[in-house]
Amino acid sequence: MDLFSRIAGSYDKLIRGFALDSIKEFLKLEPDKLLLDLGGGTGRVSVAIDEQVNGCILLDRSFEMLQQASKKSRTLYLVQGVGENLPFKYGTIPQMFANDTLHHIRQQRETLSECYQALSYDGKMIIREYDPKYWKTKFLIFFEKVLLFGSTFLSPQQLEDICLNLGFSVDWQRLSKSTYLLNAKKSN
Repeated sequence: MDLFSRIAGSYDKLIRGFALDSIKEFLKLEPDKLLLDLGGGTGRVSVAIDEQVNGCILLDRSFEMLQQASKKSRTLYLVQGVGENLPFKYGTIPQMFANDTLHHIRQQRETLSECYQALSYDGKMIIREYDPKYWKTKFLIFFEKVLLFGSTFLSPQQLEDICLNLGFSVDWQRLSKSTYLLNAKKSN
């Protein structure tokens, strides 16, 4: 059992919210389309944005985290799986959001490639991450090392380069000193 499965029952108390209201304007979600919340854990994001889209799939590798999400909402589509091997037909997901997720994934490039394949034409992937050059993130990196998370934090430029190499068109913006939001669009 991995760490996220062991802490699933207390995860929401340990990890506080991330001020979703302050970044909703940057998300630019399409209300008539399905959304995949990649690595959505206990559903703290999915529950908050489920009514803003035409259905929300929460994908997480931890069954225990998905159990916690099921207690919050009956309308979410809960799927156990991993990003580097998505259980969806290629070209079928119109939009994805990965919040505070990518640095926990060991096969980041493979996951981003798989997401590119799963996205429909003109589909988009929105990634919110922590920039490792700032002191707040350095504290988070230390904390996650102590907990043996095995996290790898990418700078906005590193993530942009990977996405561009996979075929995405990309733009990103800083949300705070230590966080950024990257928009990656599939255009072919």
